[in-house]
Amino acid sequence: MGKHETGYPRSPRDFYPTPSWVVDCLAQHVPVKGQTVWEPACGDGRMARALKAHGAKVIASDIVSSGRGRARIDFLDGTYVPCDVIVTNPPFGPRGKLATAFIETGLDHFRRSDKIKLLCLLLPCDFDSAITRRNLFGDCAYFGGKIVLRKRITWFTRSDGVREAPKENHSWFLWSNPPRSVADWPALLYAP
Repeated sequence: MGKHETGYPRSPRDFYPTPSWVVDCLAQHVPVKGQTVWEPACGDGRMARALKAHGAKVIASDIVSSGRGRARIDFLDGTYVPCDVIVTNPPFGPRGKLATAFIETGLDHFRRSDKIKLLCLLLPCDFDSAITRRNLFGDCAYFGGKIVLRKRITWFTRSDGVREAPKENHSWFLWSNPPRSVADWPALLYAP
């Protein structure tokens, strides 16, 4: 799940539901009200519900059937769902390979449709630091910046009576289509 060892087994399919306050932070900087938002890794639907609470029209899907949204749409196979914005907390996968694939697929959607205006992915803060990913960030004309969360996300509740102490910082990473200039979008934003 991250670079810090937790001593807990990894959740199947990297299912870590996103708390609604994380979406609230995104909505402070990204206008989702009235937008058609595709959440392609919806899991139990928490993020979709939080986006709807901010006035978005949400299309929720996942690779497996969970009883929420459209089941069995594999985002990574290139299936296109018409939308204005793509917002998700992608599965991370070993060494971040699945998260990287989500970025690449989202950028492919930009190239195939000028209707999609934004790609917003929740990732560890330093995900853009790897030199092997510079083509997705610093060298990518679509990359607009990130919203750094000042509060750490608690991904699961401990059952041993010990208080949760998350160790990883997260950000919303943002890509825009067409690319925005730095003057139009500050490279770094903060969310309370």
